[in-house]
Amino acid sequence: MNYYFKQIIEEICNEEKIKYKILSKDYVIMLEKNGKTRFISGYKFDLNSHGVGLVADDKFALYEVLSEKNVPIIEHKIVYNKTNKHDYAIGCNTYEYVKDYFLNNNKHIVIKPNDGTCGHNVFNVTDINEIDNILDKIFARNYSISICPFYNIKHEYRVIMLDKESKLLYAKYLPSVKGDGKKTIRELLIEFNYDYFTDKLDDTKYDEILEKNKEFQYNWKFNLSQGSIAKKVNDSVLAEKIIKLARKVCGEINLRFGSIDIIQTTDNDFFVMEVNSGVMMDNYIRLIKDGYITAKKIYKDAIEKLF
Repeated sequence: MNYYFKQIIEEICNEEKIKYKILSKDYVIMLEKNGKTRFISGYKFDLNSHGVGLVADDKFALYEVLSEKNVPIIEHKIVYNKTNKHDYAIGCNTYEYVKDYFLNNNKHIVIKPNDGTCGHNVFNVTDINEIDNILDKIFARNYSISICPFYNIKHEYRVIMLDKESKLLYAKYLPSVKGDGKKTIRELLIEFNYDYFTDKLDDTKYDEILEKNKEFQYNWKFNLSQGSIAKKVNDSVLAEKIIKLARKVCGEINLRFGSIDIIQTTDNDFFVMEVNSGVMMDNYIRLIKDGYITAKKIYKDAIEKLF
């Protein structure tokens, strides 16, 4: 657990007269009040059922469930290690299966851990010759892999939902800057996200002065932990459309508390990308003014629901 998260939970418990104890090497917080015991494990609150949490955090399972419920969601297919000879793995446990999927999806796919978070080990693949090495790397630490077509994403949004109510909605903006003909790429990126880039641009390639109106994209992923920034969604019609989709997700899988990532494509289609049954706001707290206050209110509301 991050420092901010633990501090917030401790503050809430002290203010609400909730007895708490941090256990299991900082992984579990046990809360006690009025003879009731509740748990926070990692960033997962004792609100969702275990089954719901497993479905939400499994990209392939979530895709199949929401597809059955006619909820628009980006396609995910599961891949097992070639050493997995169980019946359920047959047909999707070869590297050739992934290469066929690549060829059938415009030779552009994304490969990632099936239960991964924060954009770790997520690969944007346009070269079939890279696939074997990527699969080897991910399988070295993961039981299963998810593959999906590459979607041209205009914006990505995160909605934090609690009992079908939107507690927070923000858009994620890629770490992309436009040149003015005067400043270096390093200077422009630091202006874009000082907290992230101030100590990450030692390479001399960032010394280049970016031509006026020329764009430089540092990363293709929208993760706040990898250089993107969060901004409020000011368009009320757009916000309601996103929240309506997030609320439908919660209703269909009985998710009480979680964060839902939704993409808007360049064709202005909206799809669920993934769901997290744990609500982690560390990067939001770090990057956004009053982020700590916002996070504390959300976590306080969740803890009240616990009891």
